[in-house]
Amino acid sequence: MKRISAGAVKFQFWFTEFVQAMGMADENDDFTELRQQILAENTFHASSHARLITTTGVVLRRVSSLTPAMRALFDQLDPVNQRIVNLIAIMNTEQLMYAFMYDVFRPELILGDRQIESYEMAAFFTKLPLEHKEAAHWTDQTLKKLRTSLSGYLRSAQVVKDYKDTLVVENYLLDERLADRLREENHLDYLAILTGRTS
Repeated sequence: MKRISAGAVKFQFWFTEFVQAMGMADENDDFTELRQQILAENTFHASSHARLITTTGVVLRRVSSLTPAMRALFDQLDPVNQRIVNLIAIMNTEQLMYAFMYDVFRPELILGDRQIESYEMAAFFTKLPLEHKEAAHWTDQTLKKLRTSLSGYLRSAQVVKDYKDTLVVENYLLDERLADRLREENHLDYLAILTGRTS
């Protein structure tokens, strides 16, 4: 089982930066050179150099986690599906996000409830230490920040909206070309997460 990390508390969805990096990678897929260029030019307009280093590292890791075919498809997708590609890249690089999407988000689509209640979020974090020993030492403050971060990812991906203290899954439509790409890359798990079906 892959290890999980609490790193998400420091990261954001960074969609604008993701789009920029995807465009740059389309012209040059040498990620070492891309990193040097972004840092030299402050392409992401970060408020500090330390922030720029963090954002650049995370965003380029997300972009490089995607196959060349997935990156080539990106520009052909509508903004909602582009955000979903960013969400896929986050699941690729943050095991905690993948676990949450598979264990909490996916069942909402399969069962048709489409509402992530606060108690479901709490239950996910309560059982984490049972499956991932590295989570056993996370403080309550860290867990609270992680809940906020994961919810923020979903809002930024525009796959949920807020209703009182519940996250309601939006009626988005996964582009069939993106669905086909997930099938071809043998990511039926991601297809299930995003559509509630595996075919």
